[in-house]
Amino acid sequence: MPRQLQPSGAGIELSRRTFLKGTAAASVALAGGALWTTAIHPRRVHAVETPIRHVIVACQENRSFDHYLGYAPQVQAAGFGPPLGYGQPNGPRGLISPHRLTILSTHDLPHDWRAIHGQWDGGAMDGFATHSGPAAMGYYTAAELPFYYGLFDDSALCVNYFSSVLGPTQPNRLYLMSGTSGGITTDGHGGLGMLDHPMILDLLDAAGVTWEVYNVSRESVPRRNSENVAPFWKAFARDERTRASRNDFLDDLRTERLPNVSFVVATEAGGWDEHPPSSVRLGMNVQEELVSALRQSSAWDSSAYILTYDEHGGFFDHVRPPEVDAFGLGVRVPAWIISPWAKPGHLEPALHDHTSILKFIERVFELPTLASVNHRFDAGTPVGRDYQAAAPGASVGPPAPPRDGRSDIGDLFGCFTF
Repeated sequence: MPRQLQPSGAGIELSRRTFLKGTAAASVALAGGALWTTAIHPRRVHAVETPIRHVIVACQENRSFDHYLGYAPQVQAAGFGPPLGYGQPNGPRGLISPHRLTILSTHDLPHDWRAIHGQWDGGAMDGFATHSGPAAMGYYTAAELPFYYGLFDDSALCVNYFSSVLGPTQPNRLYLMSGTSGGITTDGHGGLGMLDHPMILDLLDAAGVTWEVYNVSRESVPRRNSENVAPFWKAFARDERTRASRNDFLDDLRTERLPNVSFVVATEAGGWDEHPPSSVRLGMNVQEELVSALRQSSAWDSSAYILTYDEHGGFFDHVRPPEVDAFGLGVRVPAWIISPWAKPGHLEPALHDHTSILKFIERVFELPTLASVNHRFDAGTPVGRDYQAAAPGASVGPPAPPRDGRSDIGDLFGCFTF
């Protein structure tokens, strides 16, 4: 049976049905007495002011900006890479300088909440070697990453794009889907159908915008540490649109069935997510395959392919993340904008994080912001075991409303010619 691109709506309780139906004003009580209010109306599938009809979001794993691109000649010439003489404290051995990696696989570096905060060191950005070891100071060049460095010719690179949380994979991927992690700061809190606050797939369904989540490699989606976090939301726990495959993406391009919004998720299974100890070439080659297929398809002229990384994986970066709220931003990561409408060779300096992708989708498809429909975390969040700023015995942690309502975080439009 062919996969269906229209919203399924199965398993949605009354509050979410009200949300998706787009009532003029629906106020729903949530745990803790907070409210979120919606006012969603039918909208066009695309915004008339842009040629974009297809947005593809590929999120890979665990690479920092300096580790991958900080020593690219274009980045160095523009002053966005590590400065001359840059190094990190290395205990009694003094400073350790960045060193080029010619091996394509490294061991997995510490990158949990505690380790990352040690690397960040209150904004000094001087704890990478001491908390992750000398391997944290390695970087790659065009010789190891030819496809990615080739993107400088015809694509745009965001040079101030940060992960969303000073934490590992899952909280950052929750930000990518909903503009907030709801106070979750560590991995292992995920689970099939455990979340129920509004996220981007809700907005897309409410507006009639088609979407699909394509999984580059197969794994058990309900796993608590899955990179595909979409099924963690109750409304999409058993939605087949979250379980499409890499071959489905290629087939949908060939048959002109690509949805308006696609999320491409690679997992550690198969080593295609670039997560150490996987070879960086494995994930890069998959991305080259998918981008090349898009470029050769009829969808290319109306597409924007956004390639980024959920978090830095413990590798060094010299730029201090701006502190926009109690949870972030996190360490800087690469973010490429690949499109016939991208500014070729452009280095975009505006501030971005994972919620910038949500802002881009919302603007292109004329959606409301998640910040306008989700007020559940405006006043506080559940107290996470690893969030140390919450007072001992506190019943709630710091607030974390969706960031897509913030004006100081960009929406990626500066990367395009339109």
